[in-house]
Amino acid sequence: MTQQRVDHIEKFKTITTEVFALILGLGAFSLTTIPRENLFDVIGAIATFAMIFFYIIIIWLVNSRFFDEYPLRDEVFLGLNFVILFLVVISPFLSQSIFFLPGLTDEMSILLAMDMMGIYVILGVLHQRYIWKNIDTLNEKQTQEVKIERNIQYLIAVWFLASIFIPTTYRFFFWWGMTPIIPIYRIWIAHRRKE
Repeated sequence: MTQQRVDHIEKFKTITTEVFALILGLGAFSLTTIPRENLFDVIGAIATFAMIFFYIIIIWLVNSRFFDEYPLRDEVFLGLNFVILFLVVISPFLSQSIFFLPGLTDEMSILLAMDMMGIYVILGVLHQRYIWKNIDTLNEKQTQEVKIERNIQYLIAVWFLASIFIPTTYRFFFWWGMTPIIPIYRIWIAHRRKE
């Protein structure tokens, strides 16, 4: 790989990291603009932000692997990464709009679910592309790890898709239900790597 191409990828990695950091910062700042009429509004806004914060951090960690552990250095990766960045950028807006637009709570929560589903589908596709592009160089254990990682991305995507069919009142709790699974899975993968 030429030095110019390496510099291009490093620049893109830096931009990606900065976008994720900016989104998290602006998402936290947006909490100050939410209309708060009672304690329930405040708790709901913070809980929604906490959930989106958690998912964005996980997306950031998974996405950063494609620059470090699972290098995909082609235009398809860069294009899909741009789509991920766009979907991540609108996530805080969609989550906060649940409170800003009370008459559209159901619609905004469906859009948020579709947004998150899209991100995780793309992450799953990137994992599969990594397997296809490196099928000759990955050993069985490495291939299995990437397949497990791919499957968890698809599982999260299906979780968000399923939430669309749940009444709005329970949708938020359903999204929170996935959050313990991800760290448990990450701990399990780290333990497997040590073996």
